[in-house]
Parts: sequence; C-alpha cells; structure tokens
Amino acid sequence: MILLENKIAIFNKIVFLKQKEECEKRIREEREKAEKILSEKIESLKKDEEAFVDRRVTLAKRRGYELIASVEEQKRVLFLEEDEKLLNELIETLSQKLLEFTKTEEYVNLEAENFTNILDEIDEKSIYLYVKNDENKKLIEKFKEIAKEKDVELNIDELFEYHIGGFIISDMEKTYNINLSLKNKLEDMRYEIGSMLHEKLKERGEVIGKGNN
Repeated sequence: MILLENKIAIFNKIVFLKQKEECEKRIREEREKAEKILSEKIESLKKDEEAFVDRRVTLAKRRGYELIASVEEQKRVLFLEEDEKLLNELIETLSQKLLEFTKTEEYVNLEAENFTNILDEIDEKSIYLYVKNDENKKLIEKFKEIAKEKDVELNIDELFEYHIGGFIISDMEKTYNINLSLKNKLEDMRYEIGSMLHEKLKERGEVIGKGNN
C-alpha cells in the first residue's frame, strides 16, 4: 500500500515533469520564434543590402554616364573651338593669298569683267563705286573706261582695307549695295571651306570629339 507521502511525492514529480515539459516546449517555441525572427531579419537586411548595393551601382552608373557625357561634351566643345581656330587661320591665309592676287594682271581682268557684267544688269546712270585707296591703278582705269562706254557716271569712294580688294556698288540714294569685295566672296565661301577642312581633318584622323561617320 502506497503511503500518502509517497503519493504526494509521485504527484509532485508528475506535476514537475509536466511543468518541465511545458517549459521546454515554450523554450523551443520561443527559440523557434526567435530563430524565425532572426532569419527574417537577416533576409530583410540582405534585401536591404542588395537594394542599397543596387542603388549605389545605379548611382555609380548614372554618375559614370554623366561623366562620360561631360567628357564627350568637353571633347565636342574642344573640337568646335579647334575647328573654328583652324578655319580662321585658313581664312586668314586665304586672305593673304587674295591680297597678293590683287597685284596680278589676272585680278585686273577678272574684276573688270565683273564690273562690266554688273553695269549690264543695273539701270543706273550714276553710281557710287567703292574701291580701296591703294587699289591697282590699272583696275581703276579699267573701271573708268567701262563706265564711260556704258555712259555711267562714277563717284568713287573708299573701300576699307578689311575688304582686301574687289569693289562695292551702290545707287546714288544708297538704297542698295552690290558687294563684290573679295572679303565678302571669301565669307560667302566660309561654310564650304569649313566643310572641306573638316573632311580633310577626318581623313587624317585629326577630328576631335566626333565619330568618323
């Protein structure tokens, strides 16, 4: 026969074991819960890190593209500046060549022919003729002879050195100018000269900031 004390002891043991089991269960549940939370947190941090890295990569790429665009723009500006500088140097060289040309017989004959053609086109009995003060004397005489043949009165005035040579004609009321100065002809050809220069630089691989399309 089990004594009362033994019964109490057995009961207490059963209660203890049950409480222990419940405690262990709760501990497992809490551990699992903590591990799940930790795992989720780690996963969230990984995603945040990946998103952060992606943002940094995207930002770096964007900055890289911006840097490339900036460099390309600088190259383009450099090209335009260099191209314009070379063009101006070429125009200046051509201006000097044209100035030398004004000393030739060929120049006199060419400008005399141009003057004749202009007088044939306009219906004026009296005109202003602008020529350089140091213009070729032979050409001035040619102008006077042609005007006399066409029965046109000449009023000769100064053409600035800037114009290199050639002439400008105006009616007496100065309502229009016919600019046949060498400088004007050269400027009219500026775009064509620039295009030719650009193509030559491309052929030599000296074009800066543009693709060789």
